[in-house]
Amino acid sequence: RMPASRPRTAEDDEFDEANAILAELRRRAASGESDLPWGECAERGWSEDGVLHVTREYEVPGGAGLERLRIREFPYAAHPRPGAGSSTGGVVWAGALALSELLRERWTELGGSGPRVRILEIGAGCGLPGLVAAALAGGGAEVALTDGDEAPLDNLRHNVAVNADRIAAHVRVAHLVWEEVLDGRAVPPMEEVDLLLGSDVIWGERGPLVGRLALRLVRPGGRLVITAETGREGLNAFESVVADARGSQAADSPGGPMFDVDTCSATAAGETFVHYVCRRRAA
Repeated sequence: RMPASRPRTAEDDEFDEANAILAELRRRAASGESDLPWGECAERGWSEDGVLHVTREYEVPGGAGLERLRIREFPYAAHPRPGAGSSTGGVVWAGALALSELLRERWTELGGSGPRVRILEIGAGCGLPGLVAAALAGGGAEVALTDGDEAPLDNLRHNVAVNADRIAAHVRVAHLVWEEVLDGRAVPPMEEVDLLLGSDVIWGERGPLVGRLALRLVRPGGRLVITAETGREGLNAFESVVADARGSQAADSPGGPMFDVDTCSATAAGETFVHYVCRRRAA
């Protein structure tokens, strides 16, 4: 007997949209027409197991003399295996570009340069925003780049290694499944976070989880900085959690401090985004 099919959800629609974009990127990569609509390609080639690796260079002005970061992506696999060629974490999306630009423009305001600052990126994918933050933070900073899929984690480790001589901060890569941290099944790789970052992490039913994770991890006085595509499904749910944390004692933070929230718009690669810059009030 075949199991009854479940109703489609907004999250299913988001996955379909992402898959359509990835299919077009793979077509361009296979034909040699283009790999991505942005970035300065420094190197490209196929791995032994049929994965296309594309390395691009990104400028980080103000990063302690640092001129460029090298970021490897894997937009296409000739023989897809779990996590490779199908993961949305294999490319630098426009949201990551927008968040990286915000970090460069408002770094001092975001408080990322203090002594022993702790920075964590969720849904890091290729890790561009987290590595930009690490470059700007300088020595003494501790940075964790996290993702829930193994293929992005392997690629993140590569990107951390190739940029080690360009970054003074201590950077590590860690597996992080949000639900496991929130329900107590896993210990987060970092707590009392000064700066929690995420780009393109709000979609479908994931929106509220981002807010709850911030309540769990961000220290009083710390900041949550999230970049999301305007109109993205799940934004309203995320905003309701943030508003709860801002205007009343949130269920995830009984008796704890609240958030002050600032929003602003940005564009990158022809797409429009909203930045949420949320500062947790002192207790």
